[in-house]
Amino acid sequence: MIVFKKLTFKNFLSVGNAPVTIDLNASKTTLVFGTNGSGKSSILDAICYALFNKPFRKINLPQLLNSQNKKGLLAEVEFSIGKTDYVVARGMKPKVFTVMRNGEEIDAKAADKDNQAHLEQNILKLTFKSFCQVVILGSSNYIPFMQLTGQARRDCVEDFLDIKVFSTMSVIAKERMRGLRDQINTRKGDISNLEYKMDLQKDRIKELESQSKSDLKELEDIVTSRRKKIDSLTKSIESAQLNESAVMALVDNLQAGKPTTKLAEFNKVIIKMENKLERLHKDLKFYKDHDNCPTCDQHIPMEVKKVRSKATVDESQKYKDALQSAAEELDKYEYLCRILTQRQKHIESLQKSIFKYQTEVNSLQSEVNTAEDKIFKLQEESGSIDREQGKLDLLTDDLREEKTRYEELIDKAKDHELVVNLLKDSGIKTQIVKKYIPVMNNCIRRNLQELELPVHFMLDEEFNETVSSPMYQDFSYASFSEGQKARIDLALMLTWREVGKIKNSVSTNLLILDEVFSGSLDEVGKDCLLKILRYKLDDNQRVIVVDHTLSSEFKDKFDRNIEVQRVNGFSTYS
Repeated sequence: MIVFKKLTFKNFLSVGNAPVTIDLNASKTTLVFGTNGSGKSSILDAICYALFNKPFRKINLPQLLNSQNKKGLLAEVEFSIGKTDYVVARGMKPKVFTVMRNGEEIDAKAADKDNQAHLEQNILKLTFKSFCQVVILGSSNYIPFMQLTGQARRDCVEDFLDIKVFSTMSVIAKERMRGLRDQINTRKGDISNLEYKMDLQKDRIKELESQSKSDLKELEDIVTSRRKKIDSLTKSIESAQLNESAVMALVDNLQAGKPTTKLAEFNKVIIKMENKLERLHKDLKFYKDHDNCPTCDQHIPMEVKKVRSKATVDESQKYKDALQSAAEELDKYEYLCRILTQRQKHIESLQKSIFKYQTEVNSLQSEVNTAEDKIFKLQEESGSIDREQGKLDLLTDDLREEKTRYEELIDKAKDHELVVNLLKDSGIKTQIVKKYIPVMNNCIRRNLQELELPVHFMLDEEFNETVSSPMYQDFSYASFSEGQKARIDLALMLTWREVGKIKNSVSTNLLILDEVFSGSLDEVGKDCLLKILRYKLDDNQRVIVVDHTLSSEFKDKFDRNIEVQRVNGFSTYS
């Protein structure tokens, strides 16, 4: 059982730097009263913030910080579970989140969310929604059980019945099931691979066994015929190479006289002589056609013209004779160059033939090498059938072992599947819920009777309601008035507290009612609720009623009164 002892908070909403401490275990009934806006509901927000990092009302976390001081927010809750004392402290500016157990801080995880999960799952064993269902009933942000979604109702009841462990076990079982399925798929793939390797090995053995002497003979014939062709082509290559050498010797002899060079030189000499003859012809024509010098305009004597003309004619004759001799030499070297070109073309032809023969030899040699490799493999493999059969036997043994492991995994998976099915919502948890449904419905009926609401309100295994009262035919929770809903909500909250007391793990001494008496309850409902709070609850229960009702008669009905006032903008509790 969780016994809440003390709540301390400062710089929280309208509370200033002076800490406010509320003794949660001082008396059975406590009234916290004050005018609207005085800050009395801050108690609900402070306790929820300290335990769950979220206020009870819809307030953003930064807005919890006192707007005047703007720093140093701190909320602490002291409680005990059995003989173990706990203090949970949470704050902002600076950030604080610690959990103390018997005066020593619990080792913190790396992330706050992990620390929060540890607090909720291992210490409180309550989520925020479950805490609100069994500890706080308010008019602000409280969501009655019947207004929760189906899954949220189930989650809360699982908390109350302490069967969340089955959900955890279900997650673990599902993870293991996934792991087993992965192993099964892996084994299946290994088996397929082994079967494929065995098929290949069997084909290989058959191939080895099907090899015969005819195969070897065919390959040997190929080698013999190709080598004969290679020998013939080799002789052709040698003959062509001899011819090439002879022709190259002739070419070398011809090139020793440098006919190409001399041909080019004689061509140049002839061109120069022809140019000289042309100039001499022009000079002779000038003397014939002109009597005066075109440069100085002087008269050229006839005698001079004759002497110059005769000299030009004599010189032209010399060049003609020389040109004749040069032309004869040119013809000789042109002939030699033609012979040289023919020899070089012959060499090129021989080289092409040699290359062609050599290419064919290489191709034939490749065929010979391939055939010889096949002969070698056939000869080598013909004696390895036993070895290959041994490999097949090993693969067969491996396949047998893999199938055995596969069958073992299948059996294990079937067992885990049974566990997974048992841990589903429709499995063990449903059976436990079925066991407690009559207890819950009895509690609900008794609580409704004490609240003087004459309806037969029952929950089924999916926590959907059934109303079977003569006055309320075909009714559902939504069909009732707000006052009647309030009584049903109170009956359910008291029921969850009784269920929690039976299970003990979610049982708590604290019950907070916020503005319930100022809400939709009529006077009869209020009187009934007060009787339950004062006389029906166990003596160890602590009820805190937060209300703005200020009548002395109402205050006198509580063991302790705490008044909340605004002084200079800050809330004070007295």
